Amino acid sequence: MLLFFSNEIQNNQIILRDEEHQHCSKVLRKKTGDTIHITDGKGNLYVSTIISSDKNQTVCQVQDQTHTPKKYPDVSVGIAPTKNASRIEWFAEKAVEIGITTIYILITDRTEKKSDNITRLQKIILSAAKQSLSMYLPEIKVVTMKQLNDIHSQYQQKFIAHCDGPTVILKDIHHKSETALVLIGPEGDFTDKEIDFAKQLGFLPVSLGESRLRTETAGLVALMMMRY
Repeated sequence: MLLFFSNEIQNNQIILRDEEHQHCSKVLRKKTGDTIHITDGKGNLYVSTIISSDKNQTVCQVQDQTHTPKKYPDVSVGIAPTKNASRIEWFAEKAVEIGITTIYILITDRTEKKSDNITRLQKIILSAAKQSLSMYLPEIKVVTMKQLNDIHSQYQQKFIAHCDGPTVILKDIHHKSETALVLIGPEGDFTDKEIDFAKQLGFLPVSLGESRLRTETAGLVALMMMRY
């Protein structure tokens, strides 16, 4: 099944625009009368028939709608951007395939690259979600350590993984029935001040094992421990 994405849904009609429209009409050469599958990224799947297409948009009529409930609680990762952008892009793609809810690009004191191409990351996330036939589109947000103060209460479990100190393995204390957020630091790790701040917010220090992991690998290992 080929999956398209759109959040423009009204009066039982769905509109595909931009790259989704181009892929449908120009690449796959779908035409009026063809049936396609569309998701809104919120668990809904729409079986739709194309009723019109021009150079700007493809308009579809919904024939059937089904909803896929979430199979597990929200699991999210706050991860510092890497100096090499391709590494965080790799993490984002694989995290979507595994089943992440939200990716927080975490700006820390030791973050060398203070910004990432969020538009490109959003495209990678969308592509990975469609490829894995996920009905839920993960969010991506840029936050500072201080902004965790506004986020942490959304999660029942909160963890911070850093290199020196923690001996408790994440998978041994994580409860799969509860929502969870884990923080992964930059190449130079979190500062002591940042770790203390996270602890004050209720984040529990955890280890991801004996090996010293690169940032993007640590993010993926942490997600795997929470999901499986």
